[in-house]
Amino acid sequence: MNIIFDFGGVLINWNPDEIVRAAFEDVEMRLRVKREVFQHDDWLEMDRGGMTEVEAIPRFARRTGLSEEAVEGLLRAADRTLYPRSDTVELLYELHGRGFPIYGLSNIPSERFDVLRGQYEFWELFSGFVISGKIRMVKPRREIYEYLLSAYGLDPARCIFLDDSPKNIEGAAEVGIRGLVFTDAEQCRSELERLLR
Repeated sequence: MNIIFDFGGVLINWNPDEIVRAAFEDVEMRLRVKREVFQHDDWLEMDRGGMTEVEAIPRFARRTGLSEEAVEGLLRAADRTLYPRSDTVELLYELHGRGFPIYGLSNIPSERFDVLRGQYEFWELFSGFVISGKIRMVKPRREIYEYLLSAYGLDPARCIFLDDSPKNIEGAAEVGIRGLVFTDAEQCRSELERLLR
Protein backbone atom coordinates (compact mmCIF):
# COMPACT_ATOMS: atom_id res chain seq x y z
CA MET A 1 0.00 0.00 0.00
CA ASN A 2 1.27 3.48 -0.91
CA ILE A 3 0.76 6.21 1.69
CA ILE A 4 0.36 9.74 0.32
CA PHE A 5 0.87 12.66 2.70
CA ASP A 6 -0.38 16.19 2.35
CA PHE A 7 2.07 18.63 3.96
CA GLY A 8 0.35 21.75 5.37
CA GLY A 9 -1.86 20.80 8.32
CA VAL A 10 -0.69 17.18 8.26
CA LEU A 11 3.11 16.85 8.20
CA ILE A 12 3.92 20.55 8.53
CA ASN A 13 2.19 22.97 10.87
CA TRP A 14 0.01 25.37 8.87
CA ASN A 15 -2.39 27.50 10.84
CA PRO A 16 -3.43 30.89 9.40
CA ASP A 17 -5.43 31.61 12.57
CA GLU A 18 -2.23 31.32 14.59
CA ILE A 19 -0.40 33.60 12.14
CA VAL A 20 -2.96 36.42 12.21
CA ARG A 21 -3.43 36.11 15.98
CA ALA A 22 0.31 36.65 16.48
CA ALA A 23 0.42 39.56 14.03
CA PHE A 24 -2.69 41.59 14.92
CA GLU A 25 -4.50 42.46 18.13
CA ASP A 26 -7.56 43.80 16.31
CA VAL A 27 -10.03 40.96 15.67
CA GLU A 28 -11.50 42.66 12.60
CA MET A 29 -8.04 43.01 11.04
CA ARG A 30 -7.30 39.34 11.77
CA LEU A 31 -10.45 38.32 9.93
CA ARG A 32 -9.73 40.66 7.01
CA VAL A 33 -6.13 39.45 6.60
CA LYS A 34 -7.14 35.80 6.87
CA ARG A 35 -9.86 36.30 4.24
CA GLU A 36 -7.94 38.61 1.87
CA VAL A 37 -4.57 36.85 2.07
CA PHE A 38 -4.68 33.23 3.21
CA GLN A 39 -8.17 32.34 1.95
CA HIS A 40 -8.14 34.44 -1.21
CA ASP A 41 -7.88 32.95 -4.70
CA ASP A 42 -4.52 34.71 -5.07
CA TRP A 43 -3.08 32.40 -2.40
CA LEU A 44 -4.30 29.37 -4.34
CA GLU A 45 -2.82 30.91 -7.48
CA MET A 46 0.56 31.11 -5.70
CA ASP A 47 0.13 27.46 -4.69
CA ARG A 48 -0.59 26.65 -8.34
CA GLY A 49 2.56 28.43 -9.46
CA GLY A 50 0.61 30.96 -11.52
CA MET A 51 1.62 33.95 -9.39
CA THR A 52 4.79 34.74 -7.51
CA GLU A 53 4.87 36.12 -4.00
CA VAL A 54 6.33 39.35 -5.43
CA GLU A 55 3.27 39.68 -7.69
CA ALA A 56 0.84 38.81 -4.89
CA ILE A 57 2.17 41.20 -2.22
CA PRO A 58 0.77 44.42 -3.78
CA ARG A 59 -2.58 42.72 -4.31
CA PHE A 60 -2.70 41.56 -0.68
CA ALA A 61 -1.72 45.06 0.45
CA ARG A 62 -4.51 46.72 -1.56
CA ARG A 63 -7.17 44.40 -0.20
CA THR A 64 -6.07 44.55 3.44
CA GLY A 65 -5.01 48.19 3.68
CA LEU A 66 -1.57 47.11 4.93
CA SER A 67 1.66 48.41 3.43
CA GLU A 68 3.57 46.09 1.10
CA GLU A 69 6.33 45.93 3.72
CA ALA A 70 3.81 44.84 6.36
CA VAL A 71 2.45 42.13 4.04
CA GLU A 72 5.98 40.92 3.30
CA GLY A 73 6.64 40.79 7.05
CA LEU A 74 3.44 38.81 7.53
CA LEU A 75 4.53 36.28 4.90
CA ARG A 76 7.97 35.89 6.54
CA ALA A 77 6.21 35.37 9.88
CA ALA A 78 4.02 32.76 8.19
CA ASP A 79 7.14 30.98 6.91
CA ARG A 80 8.46 30.78 10.48
CA THR A 81 5.31 28.91 11.55
CA LEU A 82 6.01 26.16 9.01
CA TYR A 83 7.61 23.47 11.14
CA PRO A 84 7.18 19.70 11.29
CA ARG A 85 4.43 18.21 13.42
CA SER A 86 6.51 15.81 15.53
CA ASP A 87 3.66 13.31 16.03
CA THR A 88 3.08 13.04 12.28
CA VAL A 89 6.81 12.81 11.55
CA GLU A 90 6.92 9.89 14.00
CA LEU A 91 4.04 8.25 12.09
CA LEU A 92 5.90 8.87 8.81
CA TYR A 93 8.99 7.06 10.14
CA GLU A 94 6.83 4.19 11.46
CA LEU A 95 5.12 3.68 8.11
CA HIS A 96 8.38 3.89 6.20
CA GLY A 97 9.96 1.43 8.63
CA ARG A 98 7.14 -1.02 7.94
CA GLY A 99 7.97 -0.88 4.24
CA PHE A 100 5.16 1.33 2.95
CA PRO A 101 6.21 3.56 0.05
CA ILE A 102 5.62 7.20 0.99
CA TYR A 103 4.59 9.97 -1.42
CA GLY A 104 3.82 13.64 -0.99
CA LEU A 105 1.01 15.62 -2.61
CA SER A 106 0.68 19.23 -1.56
CA ASN A 107 -0.65 22.62 -2.59
CA ILE A 108 2.44 24.71 -1.92
CA PRO A 109 4.45 27.25 -3.91
CA SER A 110 7.56 25.70 -5.42
CA GLU A 111 9.94 28.11 -3.65
CA ARG A 112 8.39 27.49 -0.23
CA PHE A 113 8.70 23.72 -0.66
CA ASP A 114 12.32 24.01 -1.79
CA VAL A 115 13.14 25.89 1.44
CA LEU A 116 11.34 23.30 3.59
CA ARG A 117 12.96 20.42 1.76
CA GLY A 118 16.41 21.74 2.60
CA GLN A 119 15.62 22.00 6.32
CA TYR A 120 14.59 18.48 7.35
CA GLU A 121 15.97 14.98 6.84
CA PHE A 122 12.62 13.17 6.78
CA TRP A 123 12.07 14.19 3.14
CA GLU A 124 14.52 11.40 2.25
CA LEU A 125 11.83 8.87 3.25
CA PHE A 126 9.62 9.91 0.33
CA SER A 127 9.61 7.93 -2.91
CA GLY A 128 8.28 10.99 -4.73
CA PHE A 129 6.48 14.32 -4.50
CA VAL A 130 3.88 16.20 -6.47
CA ILE A 131 4.12 19.89 -5.63
CA SER A 132 1.34 22.09 -6.99
CA GLY A 133 3.63 25.06 -7.64
CA LYS A 134 5.94 22.93 -9.79
CA ILE A 135 3.27 21.39 -12.01
CA ARG A 136 0.67 24.21 -12.03
CA MET A 137 -2.18 22.03 -10.79
CA VAL A 138 -3.93 22.13 -7.41
CA LYS A 139 -6.01 19.90 -5.20
CA PRO A 140 -8.87 19.09 -5.23
CA ARG A 141 -8.88 19.11 -9.05
CA ARG A 142 -8.88 15.62 -10.53
CA GLU A 143 -5.89 16.30 -12.78
CA ILE A 144 -3.39 16.57 -9.91
CA TYR A 145 -4.30 13.12 -8.56
CA GLU A 146 -4.09 11.66 -12.05
CA TYR A 147 -0.69 13.31 -12.44
CA LEU A 148 0.55 11.69 -9.22
CA LEU A 149 -0.67 8.24 -10.28
CA SER A 150 0.85 8.57 -13.75
CA ALA A 151 4.17 10.10 -12.64
CA TYR A 152 4.91 7.26 -10.23
CA GLY A 153 2.99 4.40 -11.87
CA LEU A 154 0.68 3.99 -8.88
CA ASP A 155 -2.50 1.92 -8.77
CA PRO A 156 -5.18 4.08 -7.09
CA ALA A 157 -6.60 1.00 -5.35
CA ARG A 158 -3.20 0.58 -3.64
CA CYS A 159 -3.05 4.16 -2.29
CA ILE A 160 -4.25 5.91 0.86
CA PHE A 161 -4.20 9.70 0.95
CA LEU A 162 -3.90 11.67 4.21
CA ASP A 163 -5.13 15.28 4.05
CA ASP A 164 -6.74 17.70 6.49
CA SER A 165 -9.23 18.95 3.88
CA PRO A 166 -12.38 16.89 3.22
CA LYS A 167 -12.57 18.48 -0.27
CA ASN A 168 -9.13 17.13 -1.12
CA ILE A 169 -10.10 13.65 0.10
CA GLU A 170 -13.20 13.83 -2.13
CA GLY A 171 -11.00 14.85 -5.07
CA ALA A 172 -8.78 11.82 -4.50
CA ALA A 173 -11.83 9.54 -4.30
CA GLU A 174 -12.85 10.66 -7.80
CA VAL A 175 -9.82 8.81 -9.18
CA GLY A 176 -10.21 5.80 -6.87
CA ILE A 177 -7.78 6.78 -4.10
CA ARG A 178 -9.03 6.07 -0.58
CA GLY A 179 -8.44 8.87 1.87
CA LEU A 180 -8.47 9.84 5.51
CA VAL A 181 -9.38 13.29 6.76
CA PHE A 182 -6.49 14.04 9.09
CA THR A 183 -7.19 15.70 12.44
CA ASP A 184 -4.16 14.50 14.41
CA ALA A 185 -1.57 11.73 14.27
CA GLU A 186 -3.29 9.53 16.85
CA GLN A 187 -6.62 9.59 14.98
CA CYS A 188 -4.79 9.06 11.69
CA ARG A 189 -2.77 6.10 13.00
CA SER A 190 -5.94 4.42 14.30
CA GLU A 191 -7.94 4.91 11.09
CA LEU A 192 -4.98 3.98 8.92
CA GLU A 193 -4.53 0.68 10.75
CA ARG A 194 -8.18 -0.11 10.08
CA LEU A 195 -7.71 0.57 6.35
CA LEU A 196 -4.49 -1.44 6.18
CA ARG A 197 -6.11 -4.62 7.54
